[in-house]
Amino acid sequence: MDYNKTLSVIIPVYNTERYLKRCLDSALAALPGNSEILIINDGSPDQSEIIALKYSEDFPTKIRYFHKTNGGLSDAKNYGLNHAEGEYIIFLDSDDYVEPDMYNEILNEMIQTGAQLGICDINCEYEIDGSSVISCCYNPNRGSAFFQIMDTPLVAASWNKIIHRSLFEGLDYPTGLNNEDVAVTPIILARANRFVIVKKPMYKYVQRPGSIQNSKFSNKRFVIIDTTNIAIKRAADLPIHIQKQIKGSLYIHQILGVLLYPIRNQSFFRRYSMIKEFMGKVNSSFSDFFQNRYVVDNGLIDNRKHRIFKRLSVMLLKRKLYLVTSIFFEFVNLAEKVNAQIVKKGHK
Repeated sequence: MDYNKTLSVIIPVYNTERYLKRCLDSALAALPGNSEILIINDGSPDQSEIIALKYSEDFPTKIRYFHKTNGGLSDAKNYGLNHAEGEYIIFLDSDDYVEPDMYNEILNEMIQTGAQLGICDINCEYEIDGSSVISCCYNPNRGSAFFQIMDTPLVAASWNKIIHRSLFEGLDYPTGLNNEDVAVTPIILARANRFVIVKKPMYKYVQRPGSIQNSKFSNKRFVIIDTTNIAIKRAADLPIHIQKQIKGSLYIHQILGVLLYPIRNQSFFRRYSMIKEFMGKVNSSFSDFFQNRYVVDNGLIDNRKHRIFKRLSVMLLKRKLYLVTSIFFEFVNLAEKVNAQIVKKGHK
């Protein structure tokens, strides 16, 4: 199939007027020749439309603007895919931004090697205190190139991966569900003929109050069980060893990840209630969860402290000792606060 453009950068927009100019400026600076930016306004009620329209008027050969009725992030991504003209696709969250060389550097390596997918590291920037943390896009402790990419916390992210258009065939983002990338990205990774890994944090992932990922945690986020189920079902026609690796990654980074981090950080009784509710759904949805080799080995390649934390957590959850789990998390949280205070004093 022939494509009119080299790369389509799809930017869903909803209530991000404060960040949109920085996002668009960075995308324009990084845009390769004969490529396009698609701004998908998902019925945003703020001033985002005014900003987006101005950019589309100022850069008519580079930016196409679309306004649609609000349907959520999945719907906006599907809309963008349906209108994109690029041979390669990448998404960009409208509150994030990218380094000027990100798209060209990844694309050049992909074209030179014939790879269908290219990926880079992530720089997580925290607005509250101005700190940042580099998140690697691969795990060197795993054997195959595929599982090196699969076995990372941000494996599902769609915005640090340039993807050949053909890999989306027959796939869509599940409308009405958050954590939508979980249902799509693992399948795309499994379909790719080869990967290009650029070991530079060129994507700037802004952690801001009020975003989907940083809004107050609630049981609405348990939707991760639904998107994980969708991914597992979509993987059914892949080789068995790939299915197992996809399931293992989703179990430890998505399902366990919700328990060990956002749920753990809730107040004691709220945490206890959430653990019970979430694990009830996990046990009814994934009968093999605690028999999965990646869950059993979770923490194997971590340092001793994290390995003990993960192993004890899994042991307690497997035995349905949810109150004890909540107590254990309370002690872990306290220990982390004390350690943070010690480190802070040591830096003074």
